[in-house]
Amino acid sequence: MSGTNLESQFKALRVGYHLERFPSLATRLDRLRRVKAMLSEHEAAWCEALSQDFGYRSADQSSFADITTTIKAANHALKNLKFWMKAERRTPDLSLRMSGAKTYVESFPKGVVGIVSPWNFPINLALSPLISVLAAGNRAFIKPSEITPATSALLEKLIAQYFADDEVSVACGDVDVAQAFVKLPFDHIIYTGGETVAKYIMRDAAENLVPLTLELGGKSPVIVSSSADLKLAAKRVAFGKYFNAGQICIAPDYLLIAQERLDAFLTQLKAAVENTDSSQGSTDSVSIVNDRHRQRLENLVAEGEGKGGKVVRFAGLNQSNYQLTVVIDPSNDAAINTGEIFGPVLLIKTIGDLSEQISYINQSSHPLVIYYFGSSEAEFRRVACETSSGGLVKNDVIFQYANDDLPFGGVGGSGMGKYRGEYGFKEFSNSRAVYKSGFMDVSGFVTPPYSDVFRMVNKLMRKI
Repeated sequence: MSGTNLESQFKALRVGYHLERFPSLATRLDRLRRVKAMLSEHEAAWCEALSQDFGYRSADQSSFADITTTIKAANHALKNLKFWMKAERRTPDLSLRMSGAKTYVESFPKGVVGIVSPWNFPINLALSPLISVLAAGNRAFIKPSEITPATSALLEKLIAQYFADDEVSVACGDVDVAQAFVKLPFDHIIYTGGETVAKYIMRDAAENLVPLTLELGGKSPVIVSSSADLKLAAKRVAFGKYFNAGQICIAPDYLLIAQERLDAFLTQLKAAVENTDSSQGSTDSVSIVNDRHRQRLENLVAEGEGKGGKVVRFAGLNQSNYQLTVVIDPSNDAAINTGEIFGPVLLIKTIGDLSEQISYINQSSHPLVIYYFGSSEAEFRRVACETSSGGLVKNDVIFQYANDDLPFGGVGGSGMGKYRGEYGFKEFSNSRAVYKSGFMDVSGFVTPPYSDVFRMVNKLMRKI
């Protein structure tokens, strides 16, 4: 796709926004219903495209992770949008209130929003932001990942069927297209992906002063406390590394556990892995997306082992394609300690004391989520107050994302801004302050020449 095509697509969206700067509730609901219809009416095609892109991807996992979760987000917006759109009353200053003045905050569309979506959940992470963008009354331009070309092509085709070119548009293409895309003068950009690319996007967006929402992932830790149920922790960590083959920004990345509990945990983890996919063979599994990412994971494991790490490999039963590789206590200079793993590999650090666990987490960038396993509410509160992360979860993994009423996003190195539900509506809205003057001329009190009444009012205002 040429830069000319990008510009013409963007221009059509900009014209559409200017023709309808504040879409009605009915119009917004109609657009959200079209997103739902596009998903449900073509579910089989979506799942087939996803499997083609991944080499193999369970249709059941695709149905749940990319279709159902996105429809849920649309349903939540459809149910609540009329409340989100209501102006929020504010209380004027007393002196202004006595004059009859009124104040409120109203959410207005920002304009044209760019959505740069990743390959790991190429439908949900393109359309979940789209739901927030459309709910807020904006137009949207989507740049899907070139790593999942079949899904991206289907997205481009179906968006054109369900939406006018001045409502939503899609730009497929390689890195050159992506680079040109983020240089367009958007009113907001949301990017989901890695930290390195995010820095380039921030530089390009700065040229047009475009505000950003960045969802960057990072290394999300799992704290296994002395009070943790090891069977529960192992089962849920195995799920976090099994689902989508661990190619999830909120997947458990590394685990902190006391040395004396390690063997018992590994025993439970082995059982959890074998039970995860034992009945269906390989039909419920997901492949690593391509050879480059597979080689990257193999290199991380090999280097970790070469730098003192103990490597343990678990596999499902009945010729399952699912495998989990565990790397235990490699030296601090191993790459697996610093880069996001993003696959079915788990790093374990034998650190058992909670203060030391918190200190280890705080040595690195703020993670997208911290997982705590244990029964102590006091410990959980310590983790909450002594660390920083986009989300915090007790005795579970990943399912915080299934709650449409929770904000999703990172902090610091794991991103900026929040979306989903009402948080997404506000993220892509201009929260506009509105002031309506009353029946009295308040300016008369502050217009020279200043009188004793002015001086009295001036002092009084400091005490209100």
